[in-house]
Amino acid sequence: MGEAQNRALRRRRDSGELISPYPGVYARSEYWHALNPPEQSRHLIKALAMMHPQWVFAELSAATVLRFEHSWGLHADGCVHIATNGSVRVHGHDKLRRLSVHNAAIWRCDGVRITSPARTLVDCARYPFERGLPIFDSALRSKMVSRDEVRVACHGLRVNLDSVERLLRYANPLSENGGESLCRAIIIDAGFALPILQEEFIEPNDARVRYRVDFLWRLFDGRVIVLEFDGSAKYTDLQMTGRRSTERIVFEERNRENALRRVGVTTIVRVNYSELMDKAVLIRKLELAGVPRPFASR
Repeated sequence: MGEAQNRALRRRRDSGELISPYPGVYARSEYWHALNPPEQSRHLIKALAMMHPQWVFAELSAATVLRFEHSWGLHADGCVHIATNGSVRVHGHDKLRRLSVHNAAIWRCDGVRITSPARTLVDCARYPFERGLPIFDSALRSKMVSRDEVRVACHGLRVNLDSVERLLRYANPLSENGGESLCRAIIIDAGFALPILQEEFIEPNDARVRYRVDFLWRLFDGRVIVLEFDGSAKYTDLQMTGRRSTERIVFEERNRENALRRVGVTTIVRVNYSELMDKAVLIRKLELAGVPRPFASR
């Protein structure tokens, strides 16, 4: 790209027509701001992969290319992560994070060179448990990688094996989305009993109708506690709502709760994503519902 073109792009950036998330990379502002953080990151990674075909993207960047679900907050710094073994000369930039990687298996996904799914999970295990579990759940759900492959990828590495093993122990592909994974991570960290995931109930008045719940506890005294995670898209995303009105969705949820009580559910707890941002809210709801905390002292 010539200097004249660069100057023209910078002028359009300064006017607000374009945005530059990384030196030499430009996008239309309206288009860029319509993307969510992982989508923005994938666009940036693909652009940088074209500019630097020798780069191997790692950690969060590799997880993003692989479309492993994760907290959007991990993209708050706008950084990209690349693997380097010291032989590739990389110019520094404040949005470029280098990860020292030696003899790692290299994959190609969407035209981008990345660390293997197993190595990507090992590198992402450095995040706090509640940030790492959604990534591990999603990876197992994708069937791109197994627990054993992650353990093999740890061999010879200076990594926190306890963090990796804890994530592998609790990771569950039955978790359907990142919000449910985050919810379960908080449940585990708070010391509550592990719930059953995606338990199915049959409508007693019509065996063709089945209800699946996100989290379930069956207690020794006969009580059955259900926790439902309500993503905001459940009420606003047209693809998810089937263009039904909010009133109609709430009516259907009420009927669903009545049906669950008919099959023996004694307590139904609901939590949304905004409530998960304050862990104390979920913890208090579970305490009030009577979910046991056998591991609360750890």
